[in-house]
Amino acid sequence: MATPLAGAESLDQYRQGWAYQALRHQYFIDMGEPFGKISFPYTHNSYNSQAYQNLGSYHDPNHIHSLVDQLDMGVRALELDVHWTTTTSGKALLLCHGQSNHTGCSPFDRRFEDGIKEVATWLKQPVNKQEVLIVYIEEHSDGHYDEIISQMERQLGSLIYKPTACSSLPMNISKADVLNAGKQVLVIGGNCATTNWSKFAYQGSWPTDNDTFQAFPACSTARYSQGFVLSNQVRIYEDLTNLSSWFGNPSQPITPELMAEAQRCGLGVIGLDQLSIGDARMEASIWSWSPGEPNNWEDNEHCAEHWANGRFNDANCGVERRFACQDMNTGDWMITQQAGPWSDGETQCQNELGANYEFQTPKNGFANEMLRGAKRALQLESVWVNYSDRAVEGQWRTGDYPTIETPDPDDAVVWRKLRNDKGKCLDLAGRKTANGTEVHQWSCHGADSQLWWQDEAGLVRSKMNTNKCLDVSGAGTEKGARVHLWDCHGGPNQVWLRGSSNSWRISNAPNMALDIKDPFWGDGMRAHIWPFHGGKSQRWSWD
Repeated sequence: MATPLAGAESLDQYRQGWAYQALRHQYFIDMGEPFGKISFPYTHNSYNSQAYQNLGSYHDPNHIHSLVDQLDMGVRALELDVHWTTTTSGKALLLCHGQSNHTGCSPFDRRFEDGIKEVATWLKQPVNKQEVLIVYIEEHSDGHYDEIISQMERQLGSLIYKPTACSSLPMNISKADVLNAGKQVLVIGGNCATTNWSKFAYQGSWPTDNDTFQAFPACSTARYSQGFVLSNQVRIYEDLTNLSSWFGNPSQPITPELMAEAQRCGLGVIGLDQLSIGDARMEASIWSWSPGEPNNWEDNEHCAEHWANGRFNDANCGVERRFACQDMNTGDWMITQQAGPWSDGETQCQNELGANYEFQTPKNGFANEMLRGAKRALQLESVWVNYSDRAVEGQWRTGDYPTIETPDPDDAVVWRKLRNDKGKCLDLAGRKTANGTEVHQWSCHGADSQLWWQDEAGLVRSKMNTNKCLDVSGAGTEKGARVHLWDCHGGPNQVWLRGSSNSWRISNAPNMALDIKDPFWGDGMRAHIWPFHGGKSQRWSWD
């Protein structure tokens, strides 16, 4: 069996806990806000991970976990260093932690397209259809821009939100704008060297100023004023590699305290190294919900109030509170004199304060601090904010939440290989289709015995015979139960769910993942189910 990644066995549990759920609510609260006013959780050198180590690569990693695990922990901006350099078979685009002349690259480094496949597989899961990602390409391609474009187009294609000409990442668009265009990914790091590249990747990176960040209320850096910070995605990041420590001048570490202060200022991009499951810095990035909230006490709390601690709490909508109102021209906050139930908020704001004021909710940490200050001036503890889950339990939305038209699912049957992070594909032994045919890993060749399609019911069908499906033998749920081919019948031992780490889970035992027995030994090692651990033999990407 593959050695579990550190902490990977708890990724599922983490995603069920308060911190992750609060981060999910926070992701949606700013859905309609311009990019210049929102934060994208970000990892620095995202690809340089222990998860991809082999005999020749990534021995001074920035990270513990894979790209998909980082996404599953809430990261929404990735950094990929792309080099055109020597491989074991000529030159190709690799994900390399090296210098601009490719010193430090290894021929065993991961191929760029494999990283993109991993991200694309995650994005195309139905549960992720409203996720928006920024992918920063630190480009050392020696002019092979069209190859970068080609590989990203093959995997992400219509999901990429592109510039129409040489331009920087726009600060006036929102995540809702991207989704309503039918897209999910923005690529930055371009240099406008060619027409094609100019119309694919936004120019440059984020404005960056390490080591000089001034906390609230200054909210500035040596290079950037408060006004600039509040209307642009300004970046700070850390570099915890040994190489940086020994030979460089590493920037400030991102501590939980620094993360919390940066969020109070609405800083747009805060780059983490060594992100771990349950990382205190991710929890420190939560500026919205109070710990343990929302909890829907007695199934009767569906409206949000702003507590004295500056955090949200869910409360009974009929309780009387004063209302948080925002001037939509200046951004200033005022509190009504009159109290009332939550539903009176919009009327009360406009009656007392005029047409410019709306019943509102803070949508970033800086706005939250401004509301907190307005309350403090009046010595108030709790006020209503325009935020509720009255429409759908657990789906917290602001009163001005934008309409999002997500594309209908693509019903086209597309046969693809399933490739694990050992670089092997799921295959049928002997290219046979009889009931009970062994399913195993094999070097990827793309014949029909390696082509699969998951239908809308969750059955994974073989192109060799579309009436045959991946099946757990005897409907077993114990570790080591064999996975083989069988007539499709739709039973729970044939319904596969996508889980953390791009894993496949069997529906009658969702803690058990599709795995390969002793994958180290290569071709012919059989498939079975095994408790989820997040290792290479359980991470499957569509290829």
